[in-house]
Amino acid sequence: MFNREIVRIFQRSCLACHSAGSITQVQLATYDQARPWAKAIKEEVLEKRMPPYQAVKGYGRFQHDYILPQRDVDLIVSWVEGGAPKGEDKDLPRELKGKSEWALGQPDLILQPKSEVKISADGEDEYRCFVLPTGLSEDRLVEAVDFHPGNGTVVHCASFAIDRTAQLRMLDAMDRGAGDCGPQGSEPAADRLGEWVPGQAVTRLPAGVARLLPAGSRVVLRIHYHKNGETVSDRSSLGLYFAKGQAAKQLRSVAITAPDTAVPPGAAAHRIQASYTVPESTEAIAIRPLLYPFGKSLEATAYRPDGTAEVLIWARNYRYDWQPAFYFKKPVALPKGTRVEVTAYLDNSDDNPNNPSSPPKPIRFAEALCEFYFASAAQPK
Repeated sequence: MFNREIVRIFQRSCLACHSAGSITQVQLATYDQARPWAKAIKEEVLEKRMPPYQAVKGYGRFQHDYILPQRDVDLIVSWVEGGAPKGEDKDLPRELKGKSEWALGQPDLILQPKSEVKISADGEDEYRCFVLPTGLSEDRLVEAVDFHPGNGTVVHCASFAIDRTAQLRMLDAMDRGAGDCGPQGSEPAADRLGEWVPGQAVTRLPAGVARLLPAGSRVVLRIHYHKNGETVSDRSSLGLYFAKGQAAKQLRSVAITAPDTAVPPGAAAHRIQASYTVPESTEAIAIRPLLYPFGKSLEATAYRPDGTAEVLIWARNYRYDWQPAFYFKKPVALPKGTRVEVTAYLDNSDDNPNNPSSPPKPIRFAEALCEFYFASAAQPK
Protein backbone atom coordinates (compact mmCIF):
# COMPACT_ATOMS: atom_id res chain seq x y z
CA MET A 1 0.00 0.00 0.00
CA PHE A 2 1.27 3.48 -0.88
CA ASN A 3 0.09 5.17 2.32
CA ARG A 4 1.60 2.56 4.61
CA GLU A 5 4.90 1.58 2.96
CA ILE A 6 5.75 3.21 -0.36
CA VAL A 7 5.39 6.83 0.78
CA ARG A 8 7.86 6.15 3.60
CA ILE A 9 10.41 4.80 1.11
CA PHE A 10 9.95 7.90 -1.02
CA GLN A 11 10.36 10.17 2.00
CA ARG A 12 13.64 8.49 2.95
CA SER A 13 15.16 8.21 -0.50
CA CYS A 14 13.34 10.29 -3.15
CA LEU A 15 11.65 13.47 -1.92
CA ALA A 16 14.84 15.48 -1.61
CA CYS A 17 14.59 15.72 -5.41
CA HIS A 18 11.06 14.59 -6.29
CA SER A 19 8.84 17.08 -4.46
CA ALA A 20 7.37 20.53 -4.98
CA GLY A 21 9.95 23.27 -5.49
CA SER A 22 12.63 20.93 -6.87
CA ILE A 23 14.15 21.02 -10.33
CA THR A 24 12.63 17.71 -11.41
CA GLN A 25 9.10 17.72 -12.77
CA VAL A 26 8.35 14.25 -11.40
CA GLN A 27 6.86 14.64 -7.92
CA LEU A 28 6.26 11.69 -5.60
CA ALA A 29 5.12 13.21 -2.30
CA THR A 30 1.49 12.10 -2.59
CA TYR A 31 -0.37 9.15 -4.05
CA ASP A 32 -1.98 11.26 -6.77
CA GLN A 33 1.46 12.49 -7.84
CA ALA A 34 3.15 9.08 -7.75
CA ARG A 35 0.44 6.82 -9.22
CA PRO A 36 0.86 7.90 -12.89
CA TRP A 37 4.58 7.10 -12.66
CA ALA A 38 4.20 3.66 -11.04
CA LYS A 39 5.47 1.55 -13.95
CA ALA A 40 8.31 3.95 -14.66
CA ILE A 41 9.33 3.90 -10.98
CA LYS A 42 9.47 0.10 -11.03
CA GLU A 43 11.72 0.15 -14.09
CA GLU A 44 14.00 2.84 -12.67
CA VAL A 45 14.62 1.03 -9.37
CA LEU A 46 15.08 -2.38 -11.00
CA GLU A 47 17.62 -0.94 -13.46
CA LYS A 48 19.24 0.93 -10.54
CA ARG A 49 18.97 4.24 -12.37
CA MET A 50 17.17 5.69 -9.37
CA PRO A 51 18.35 6.82 -6.95
CA PRO A 52 21.22 7.87 -9.28
CA TYR A 53 24.04 6.46 -7.18
CA GLN A 54 27.16 5.82 -9.26
CA ALA A 55 29.70 4.29 -6.88
CA VAL A 56 30.02 0.53 -7.30
CA LYS A 57 29.71 -1.28 -4.00
CA GLY A 58 32.98 -2.71 -2.70
CA TYR A 59 35.17 -0.05 -4.31
CA GLY A 60 35.54 2.61 -1.64
CA ARG A 61 33.42 2.91 1.50
CA PHE A 62 31.34 6.05 1.80
CA GLN A 63 29.27 7.76 4.48
CA HIS A 64 26.05 8.09 2.49
CA ASP A 65 24.83 5.13 0.48
CA TYR A 66 21.97 6.34 -1.69
CA ILE A 67 21.24 2.87 -3.06
CA LEU A 68 17.80 1.52 -2.15
CA PRO A 69 17.90 -1.50 0.17
CA GLN A 70 16.67 -4.64 -1.57
CA ARG A 71 13.66 -4.76 0.76
CA ASP A 72 12.56 -1.32 -0.48
CA VAL A 73 13.02 -2.39 -4.11
CA ASP A 74 10.92 -5.52 -3.48
CA LEU A 75 8.17 -3.46 -1.83
CA ILE A 76 8.01 -1.03 -4.75
CA VAL A 77 7.89 -3.85 -7.31
CA SER A 78 5.15 -5.66 -5.35
CA TRP A 79 3.15 -2.43 -5.06
CA VAL A 80 3.29 -1.77 -8.80
CA GLU A 81 2.56 -5.37 -9.81
CA GLY A 82 -0.35 -5.41 -7.36
CA GLY A 83 -2.04 -2.52 -9.14
CA ALA A 84 -0.40 0.34 -7.17
CA PRO A 85 -3.10 0.55 -4.45
CA LYS A 86 -3.44 3.68 -2.33
CA GLY A 87 -4.30 2.22 1.07
CA GLU A 88 -5.92 3.90 4.07
CA ASP A 89 -5.35 7.59 4.85
CA LYS A 90 -4.92 6.72 8.53
CA ASP A 91 -1.69 4.92 7.64
CA LEU A 92 0.03 8.03 6.26
CA PRO A 93 3.15 9.10 8.20
CA ARG A 94 3.52 12.45 9.83
CA GLU A 95 4.84 15.14 7.54
CA LEU A 96 8.64 15.36 7.38
CA LYS A 97 10.40 18.54 8.46
CA GLY A 98 10.15 21.29 5.89
CA LYS A 99 12.73 22.07 3.28
CA SER A 100 13.25 25.51 4.81
CA GLU A 101 14.96 23.96 7.82
CA TRP A 102 18.73 23.52 7.89
CA ALA A 103 19.83 19.87 8.04
CA LEU A 104 22.39 20.46 10.81
CA GLY A 105 20.47 23.12 12.71
CA GLN A 106 20.89 26.88 12.49
CA PRO A 107 24.22 27.75 10.78
CA ASP A 108 26.77 29.98 12.49
CA LEU A 109 26.88 32.23 9.41
CA ILE A 110 24.39 32.61 6.55
CA LEU A 111 25.50 34.29 3.32
CA GLN A 112 23.24 35.53 0.52
CA PRO A 113 23.60 37.61 -2.64
CA LYS A 114 22.67 41.29 -2.21
CA SER A 115 19.46 40.87 -4.18
CA GLU A 116 17.43 38.45 -6.25
CA VAL A 117 18.61 37.49 -9.71
CA LYS A 118 16.22 37.11 -12.63
CA ILE A 119 16.39 33.92 -14.68
CA SER A 120 14.78 34.08 -18.11
CA ALA A 121 12.24 31.50 -19.24
CA ASP A 122 14.07 30.07 -22.23
CA GLY A 123 17.48 29.79 -23.82
CA GLU A 124 20.72 28.16 -22.76
CA ASP A 125 21.54 27.42 -19.14
CA GLU A 126 23.00 30.29 -17.14
CA TYR A 127 26.01 30.22 -14.82
CA ARG A 128 26.15 33.03 -12.25
CA CYS A 129 28.91 33.89 -9.77
CA PHE A 130 28.13 35.83 -6.59
CA VAL A 131 30.95 37.28 -4.46
CA LEU A 132 29.76 37.25 -0.84
CA PRO A 133 31.68 39.11 1.92
CA THR A 134 31.85 37.09 5.15
CA GLY A 135 32.39 40.10 7.42
CA LEU A 136 34.66 37.99 9.63
CA SER A 137 37.08 39.89 11.85
CA GLU A 138 39.08 36.76 12.69
CA ASP A 139 39.95 33.44 11.09
CA ARG A 140 37.33 30.74 11.49
CA LEU A 141 37.36 27.00 10.84
CA VAL A 142 34.45 25.58 8.82
CA GLU A 143 33.38 21.99 9.51
CA ALA A 144 30.24 21.84 7.34
CA VAL A 145 28.46 23.78 4.60
CA ASP A 146 24.78 23.66 3.62
CA PHE A 147 23.07 25.29 0.67
CA HIS A 148 19.43 26.30 0.24
CA PRO A 149 18.30 27.10 -3.31
CA GLY A 150 16.02 30.11 -3.29
CA ASN A 151 14.12 28.71 -6.26
CA GLY A 152 14.76 24.98 -6.50
CA THR A 153 12.87 24.71 -9.79
CA VAL A 154 15.80 26.31 -11.67
CA VAL A 155 18.86 25.72 -9.46
CA HIS A 156 20.59 22.75 -11.07
CA CYS A 157 23.69 22.69 -8.83
CA ALA A 158 26.04 25.02 -6.97
CA SER A 159 29.63 25.23 -5.78
CA PHE A 160 31.33 27.41 -3.18
CA ALA A 161 34.90 28.62 -2.92
CA ILE A 162 37.02 31.00 -0.85
CA ASP A 163 38.14 34.13 -2.70
CA ARG A 164 41.91 34.59 -2.60
CA THR A 165 42.31 36.51 -5.86
CA ALA A 166 42.43 40.18 -6.75
CA GLN A 167 40.45 39.26 -9.86
CA LEU A 168 37.38 38.44 -7.79
CA ARG A 169 37.71 41.55 -5.66
CA MET A 170 37.84 43.58 -8.86
CA LEU A 171 34.75 41.78 -10.18
CA ASP A 172 32.83 42.70 -7.04
CA ALA A 173 34.06 46.29 -7.06
CA MET A 174 32.68 46.65 -10.60
CA ASP A 175 29.28 45.59 -9.25
CA ARG A 176 29.44 42.37 -11.24
CA GLY A 177 29.04 40.12 -8.23
CA ALA A 178 26.13 38.39 -9.94
CA GLY A 179 27.83 38.21 -13.31
CA ASP A 180 27.77 35.40 -15.83
CA CYS A 181 30.82 33.30 -14.99
CA GLY A 182 30.49 30.76 -17.78
CA PRO A 183 30.65 26.96 -17.62
CA GLN A 184 32.48 25.06 -14.87
CA GLY A 185 36.17 25.92 -14.81
CA SER A 186 35.85 29.31 -16.51
CA GLU A 187 35.24 31.25 -13.30
CA PRO A 188 38.25 32.89 -11.56
CA ALA A 189 40.37 30.57 -9.45
CA ALA A 190 39.51 30.16 -5.77
CA ASP A 191 39.91 27.60 -2.96
CA ARG A 192 37.09 25.06 -3.00
CA LEU A 193 34.73 25.13 -0.03
CA GLY A 194 32.12 22.62 -1.18
CA GLU A 195 29.36 21.86 -3.65
CA TRP A 196 25.64 21.06 -3.77
CA VAL A 197 23.44 18.91 -5.96
CA PRO A 198 19.77 18.10 -5.25
CA GLY A 199 19.43 15.26 -2.78
CA GLN A 200 23.05 15.29 -1.58
CA ALA A 201 23.36 14.78 2.16
CA VAL A 202 24.98 17.52 4.24
CA THR A 203 28.22 16.16 5.70
CA ARG A 204 30.31 17.27 8.66
CA LEU A 205 34.04 16.85 8.25
CA PRO A 206 35.75 14.27 10.48
CA ALA A 207 36.71 15.39 13.99
CA GLY A 208 39.86 17.50 13.94
CA VAL A 209 39.48 18.43 10.24
CA ALA A 210 38.19 21.80 9.04
CA ARG A 211 38.49 24.29 6.20
CA LEU A 212 40.23 27.58 7.09
CA LEU A 213 38.10 30.66 6.32
CA PRO A 214 40.42 33.67 6.77
CA ALA A 215 39.32 36.94 8.33
CA GLY A 216 37.95 39.37 5.78
CA SER A 217 37.62 36.70 3.11
CA ARG A 218 34.84 36.43 0.57
CA VAL A 219 32.99 33.36 -0.60
CA VAL A 220 32.31 32.81 -4.29
CA LEU A 221 28.93 31.18 -4.83
CA ARG A 222 28.61 29.72 -8.33
CA ILE A 223 25.12 28.61 -9.38
CA HIS A 224 24.10 26.68 -12.50
CA TYR A 225 20.58 27.66 -13.53
CA HIS A 226 18.51 25.38 -15.79
CA LYS A 227 15.60 27.11 -17.54
CA ASN A 228 12.09 25.76 -16.95
CA GLY A 229 9.98 27.81 -19.37
CA GLU A 230 9.08 30.50 -16.83
CA THR A 231 10.79 33.75 -15.88
CA VAL A 232 11.65 33.39 -12.18
CA SER A 233 13.73 34.96 -9.44
CA ASP A 234 16.28 33.33 -7.17
CA ARG A 235 18.12 34.36 -4.02
CA SER A 236 19.84 31.31 -2.61
CA SER A 237 21.49 30.96 0.81
CA LEU A 238 24.74 29.42 1.99
CA GLY A 239 25.04 28.25 5.61
CA LEU A 240 28.44 27.78 7.28
CA TYR A 241 29.05 25.76 10.45
CA PHE A 242 32.14 26.65 12.46
CA ALA A 243 34.25 24.04 14.24
CA LYS A 244 34.34 24.18 18.01
CA GLY A 245 37.96 24.43 19.11
CA GLN A 246 41.08 23.88 17.05
CA ALA A 247 41.59 21.61 14.05
CA ALA A 248 44.77 19.59 13.78
CA LYS A 249 44.23 19.18 10.03
CA GLN A 250 42.91 21.48 7.33
CA LEU A 251 40.82 20.39 4.37
CA ARG A 252 42.35 21.10 0.99
CA SER A 253 41.40 20.14 -2.52
CA VAL A 254 43.08 19.47 -5.83
CA ALA A 255 41.68 18.84 -9.30
CA ILE A 256 43.19 15.86 -11.12
CA THR A 257 43.12 17.05 -14.73
CA ALA A 258 43.37 15.05 -17.94
CA PRO A 259 46.09 15.86 -20.47
CA ASP A 260 44.86 17.52 -23.65
CA THR A 261 43.38 14.60 -25.58
CA ALA A 262 41.60 14.23 -28.91
CA VAL A 263 38.45 12.10 -28.68
CA PRO A 264 37.34 10.93 -32.14
CA PRO A 265 33.67 10.90 -33.18
CA GLY A 266 32.00 7.55 -32.69
CA ALA A 267 34.31 6.47 -29.84
CA ALA A 268 32.06 4.74 -27.31
CA ALA A 269 34.71 4.11 -24.63
CA HIS A 270 37.71 6.39 -25.14
CA ARG A 271 40.22 5.88 -22.34
CA ILE A 272 41.88 8.83 -20.58
CA GLN A 273 44.33 8.65 -17.67
CA ALA A 274 45.75 11.21 -15.27
CA SER A 275 47.58 11.01 -11.95
CA TYR A 276 48.47 13.05 -8.90
CA THR A 277 51.33 12.34 -6.49
CA VAL A 278 50.70 13.26 -2.88
CA PRO A 279 53.47 15.70 -1.79
CA GLU A 280 53.06 14.99 1.95
CA SER A 281 51.42 12.40 4.15
CA THR A 282 47.71 13.07 4.17
CA GLU A 283 44.25 11.51 4.40
CA ALA A 284 41.62 11.31 1.67
CA ILE A 285 38.34 12.79 2.91
CA ALA A 286 36.21 12.80 -0.24
CA ILE A 287 36.36 12.45 -4.00
CA ARG A 288 34.07 13.91 -6.66
CA PRO A 289 34.05 12.53 -10.23
CA LEU A 290 33.68 15.26 -12.88
CA LEU A 291 33.24 14.11 -16.46
CA TYR A 292 30.28 16.10 -17.81
CA PRO A 293 28.36 15.09 -20.96
CA PHE A 294 30.89 12.62 -22.33
CA GLY A 295 31.53 10.77 -19.09
CA LYS A 296 30.87 7.03 -18.96
CA SER A 297 32.84 5.75 -15.99
CA LEU A 298 35.75 6.68 -13.73
CA GLU A 299 38.04 4.75 -11.41
CA ALA A 300 40.54 6.27 -8.98
CA THR A 301 43.18 4.07 -7.31
CA ALA A 302 45.79 4.99 -4.72
CA TYR A 303 49.20 3.32 -5.16
CA ARG A 304 51.19 3.67 -1.96
CA PRO A 305 55.00 3.68 -1.73
CA ASP A 306 54.95 0.35 0.12
CA GLY A 307 53.42 -1.34 -2.93
CA THR A 308 49.84 -1.58 -1.68
CA ALA A 309 46.98 -0.32 -3.80
CA GLU A 310 43.44 0.73 -2.88
CA VAL A 311 40.56 1.64 -5.17
CA LEU A 312 39.12 4.90 -3.86
CA ILE A 313 36.06 4.89 -6.12
CA TRP A 314 34.66 3.22 -9.21
CA ALA A 315 31.89 5.40 -10.62
CA ARG A 316 30.04 3.36 -13.23
CA ASN A 317 27.12 4.50 -15.42
CA TYR A 318 28.17 8.07 -14.74
CA ARG A 319 25.46 10.76 -14.51
CA TYR A 320 26.79 14.17 -15.48
CA ASP A 321 23.58 15.82 -14.26
CA TRP A 322 24.15 14.53 -10.71
CA GLN A 323 27.71 14.98 -9.47
CA PRO A 324 27.95 14.71 -5.67
CA ALA A 325 31.11 14.46 -3.63
CA PHE A 326 31.57 11.01 -2.09
CA TYR A 327 32.77 11.28 1.53
CA PHE A 328 34.65 8.28 2.88
CA LYS A 329 33.31 6.57 6.01
CA LYS A 330 36.80 6.84 7.46
CA PRO A 331 39.64 9.03 6.16
CA VAL A 332 41.92 7.00 3.89
CA ALA A 333 45.62 7.23 4.82
CA LEU A 334 47.85 8.28 1.93
CA PRO A 335 51.57 8.42 2.82
CA LYS A 336 53.86 10.91 1.12
CA GLY A 337 54.60 9.78 -2.43
CA THR A 338 51.29 7.98 -2.93
CA ARG A 339 50.18 8.17 -6.57
CA VAL A 340 46.45 8.59 -7.22
CA GLU A 341 45.81 7.16 -10.69
CA VAL A 342 42.55 8.12 -12.40
CA THR A 343 41.19 6.23 -15.41
CA ALA A 344 38.10 7.54 -17.18
CA TYR A 345 36.14 6.43 -20.23
CA LEU A 346 34.38 8.94 -22.47
CA ASP A 347 31.51 8.26 -24.85
CA ASN A 348 31.53 10.41 -28.00
CA SER A 349 29.13 8.21 -29.92
CA ASP A 350 25.51 8.42 -31.08
CA ASP A 351 24.59 6.10 -28.21
CA ASN A 352 25.41 8.81 -25.66
CA PRO A 353 22.09 10.66 -25.08
CA ASN A 354 24.01 13.59 -23.55
CA ASN A 355 26.25 14.12 -26.57
CA PRO A 356 25.72 17.77 -27.60
CA SER A 357 26.51 17.00 -31.26
CA SER A 358 24.53 14.83 -33.64
CA PRO A 359 26.26 13.38 -35.52
CA PRO A 360 29.20 13.36 -33.08
CA LYS A 361 32.11 15.70 -33.75
CA PRO A 362 35.79 15.42 -32.79
CA ILE A 363 36.38 16.96 -29.37
CA ARG A 364 39.37 18.11 -27.36
CA PHE A 365 39.23 17.06 -23.71
CA ALA A 366 41.51 18.64 -21.12
CA GLU A 367 39.19 18.96 -18.14
CA ALA A 368 39.30 17.94 -14.51
CA LEU A 369 38.46 14.24 -14.15
CA CYS A 370 37.78 14.52 -10.44
CA GLU A 371 38.21 16.70 -7.39
CA PHE A 372 40.17 15.19 -4.54
CA TYR A 373 39.58 16.43 -0.98
CA PHE A 374 42.30 15.68 1.56
CA ALA A 375 43.32 16.63 5.11
CA SER A 376 46.85 17.69 5.99
CA ALA A 377 48.49 19.09 9.10
CA ALA A 378 47.37 22.67 9.70
CA GLN A 379 49.99 25.26 8.93
CA PRO A 380 51.16 27.31 11.92
CA LYS A 381 50.02 30.92 11.94
